[in-house]
Amino acid sequence: MFERQNRRRRTALFGSLAAAVLLSGCMANPGDAPTVGEEEPRREDPVRSEESAKQIRVGVDAFGEGFNPHLIADASPVTDLVASLTLPSAFEPDPRDPERWRMSPDLLESAEIVPVDEPVPDEDAGAAGRGDGSGDGAAAEGSAPSIAAEAAEADATDARPGDTRIRYRIRPGAQWSDGTPISGSDFRYLHASLLANAGVVDASAYERIKAITVSSGGRQVDVLVSGPMPEWRTLFRHLLPSHLLRPSATPFVDILDGGLPASGGRYTAQSIDVGRGEVRLVRNDRFWGDVPAKTDTVIVRSVDGAVTGAEQLRAAQLQALRLRPQQTTALTYGLVPGAVELPATLPRQLTLHANVASPLLDDVSVRRAVFSAVDVRAVAAIATGRTDDLEIPAPPKLGSSRESADGGERRSLAGIVDGVTENDPLLIGVMGEDQQAVAAARAIADQLTAAGLPAKVTGAGDQELAGSLLPHGRVDMVVAWNDVADSPQRAASRWSCPYEKRASVKPSEEAASPSTETSARSGRPTSESSAPGSSAPRESGGDRDAGQGARGDRKPTPAASPDVARGSNLSGLCDPRIDAMLDEAVTRGGTGAATGARGLGATVAAPEGSVPAEIRDAIDAEAIELGIVVDRILTVMGPGVELPMAGGAAGNPAEWPAGPRIGPLMTLPDWRRVPSATASDGADPGDERGAGPGADEAGDGAGDGAGEGGAGDGGAEPRGGGGAGGGGTS
Repeated sequence: MFERQNRRRRTALFGSLAAAVLLSGCMANPGDAPTVGEEEPRREDPVRSEESAKQIRVGVDAFGEGFNPHLIADASPVTDLVASLTLPSAFEPDPRDPERWRMSPDLLESAEIVPVDEPVPDEDAGAAGRGDGSGDGAAAEGSAPSIAAEAAEADATDARPGDTRIRYRIRPGAQWSDGTPISGSDFRYLHASLLANAGVVDASAYERIKAITVSSGGRQVDVLVSGPMPEWRTLFRHLLPSHLLRPSATPFVDILDGGLPASGGRYTAQSIDVGRGEVRLVRNDRFWGDVPAKTDTVIVRSVDGAVTGAEQLRAAQLQALRLRPQQTTALTYGLVPGAVELPATLPRQLTLHANVASPLLDDVSVRRAVFSAVDVRAVAAIATGRTDDLEIPAPPKLGSSRESADGGERRSLAGIVDGVTENDPLLIGVMGEDQQAVAAARAIADQLTAAGLPAKVTGAGDQELAGSLLPHGRVDMVVAWNDVADSPQRAASRWSCPYEKRASVKPSEEAASPSTETSARSGRPTSESSAPGSSAPRESGGDRDAGQGARGDRKPTPAASPDVARGSNLSGLCDPRIDAMLDEAVTRGGTGAATGARGLGATVAAPEGSVPAEIRDAIDAEAIELGIVVDRILTVMGPGVELPMAGGAAGNPAEWPAGPRIGPLMTLPDWRRVPSATASDGADPGDERGAGPGADEAGDGAGDGAGEGGAGDGGAEPRGGGGAGGGGTS
């Protein structure tokens, strides 16, 4: 496995230096001795006040190392926020009506469906435009294979009646933060990367692309798609800088761990420090759009509990928070004067997937019995830390074997699966390092064990799971955050046969060794204390296969070949009948339209109910997944920011535009700091995290408490020398 690239900083000595200067000044010109009981008034530092006015600080939950919005394992509200502020997309939520999507006016001049019989422009992007796409560069080390040969063989003239050709024209001046133009090469790189790598999000639409042709100096991109594609506006979200990522030897699945090398949005990532829980975004000075960011710096920092977050909100050390609420989170923040709470649900849910390639779970009756033993509401409460406001997905129709989810008596699983013992338990994997997903997996393992079916959570990493262990049946179930299958295209990504050219890797002996536990991402051995309840993936099916084969009532479920890695379809279901239904729904768009509206303001997702009921019934009948809880988010807005709008500033954040993924933070680049009567003159308590080794040389930048209360606007002023780095260490 590859090691992650972690950035470390040296400890700054500003505090010691400042103390020495202050001491020498006092010795040179000592003042009168203070009178007992008299307190020297604190003087506001105008420089720090000005710098504070140029910063927006957002509190979030703890986050992991991955920030790739195209990976299931990296899915989180923090990844959503960072990607939305830094990475360009072909289409985006319309600020005037976030329920509808528009062509991004910053990235594109136009995007339209053109006749497939139009002449295809000659390729003029050069060799760099014809991408291998994977960016892996290290296939010998076990990464996803390059698909350069497939890209080279793609025939843009192979257009047949009924196919779709999408033409994008990139806006002149659109560039990455290092000055490199955004081009068709970036479209190619994203397409090929999603085809080559395991554990990717919503790749089904990309799998239908026949060819991508680049012309006009890289500014015109023609995408030829097999058959109709009503949901074509969902393509090419969060483009990546191919000129930096393609030559890298780091695998695509690890390439955004700890940093984003270049930005095409209104902000660029100056630093990502996972150890300190801080992401520092600075205004992109090379942003070419009509409206650059009004605030110099956005600091996204993890907050240790609602009490700490509320105190920092009161002191204006945070201007907003966006986090998954626990039982008393809303109550705690609701007491902060001037705070506005905006709860919402995200189009994502925590799901337990059964691996149909496992010799233990290839029988639908066994899967139904296992699911029936899971108390979903209890698991959801343990994972989220709350018992209120739990939105539980509709359960699959498991028949009379399923008991209610209120904690009532459940069916015993003792002996239902031959060969499962305490020494050879059912194995449950977790995609990524998300704390809620890990907690859910452990709770499920405990419930199954209590029901008579020993189960443990394996410490295998997400790429090992999706690219090796799941396809080869070495892990039986997996817990992951998945986008809700609310449209035919997303349903196809979730339930259609895994893409046959996304190759799996045969599990290594080291991965199967009982003596080695692997961390969720790095593959390095971890101590038992860091992964309680973990178990290594089993080496082979062994006696289990024989035990299952002795059952006369066994009805194996159609599964993908072990040579095929998993994308969004983590269960590995591969049923031609279901595939045919999904293909029909995708080409119709769920609404009966063959090609979809050409208007650029049309909605991206199909309307509710667009996934035919017969598809959902067929999936329920196979019992391949069990929804645990719908992702819920709480945005808390402090009184220290306003949103300038036509006719004046909108003071009530409840009236601000709110996108489907990042809510009111979609307008964050337009926010403006305002004076806050509750601002504290003390240092930011969060700065204590940066006092030891590894602290930022320029100071935390989030501890500008001095003078916060009197901070003026300043957000739209040109950035000074310290704007990006924040104030000094207090």
